[in-house]
Amino acid sequence: MNISRFVGAVVGVWIVRVALNWIFYAKIIGRQYAQISSAHPGMLRTVIPAYIATDLIFALAFTFLFAKAGAALGGGVKGGVILGVIVAVLSPVIGTLYEYYGVTYLPGTMEVAIAIFQVIAHAVEGAVAGLIYASRRPWASAASQA
Repeated sequence: MNISRFVGAVVGVWIVRVALNWIFYAKIIGRQYAQISSAHPGMLRTVIPAYIATDLIFALAFTFLFAKAGAALGGGVKGGVILGVIVAVLSPVIGTLYEYYGVTYLPGTMEVAIAIFQVIAHAVEGAVAGLIYASRRPWASAASQA
């Protein structure tokens, strides 16, 4: 594993993940969350620093998985996208289904939107990991590319 490419990919995935989550959860469906929170006080929490720290943990784990399994999935952007979709289905999409069946205050349309967003976001994050981690810098020596 190339540490500099790994760190670069982690930072790239982390930044993209934070930005995508902010756009979707704050700007696109934020008003709907605020309405649900008003109707059900104390049911939802907003702890932005914790979300950002959790996104860093995700970026570390996801990039590690990419570094170890990305080549088996096609390598580069393609391998990252495939890994992103697999991770999305195994975690947030399945979690969203459990959430939908487990609580009554979240509408089905919102849960579908979240599941779709998660698949797209994870695919984009995977593409970023693949693009950064698998990139070859022409000015670097062949030994440092290994």
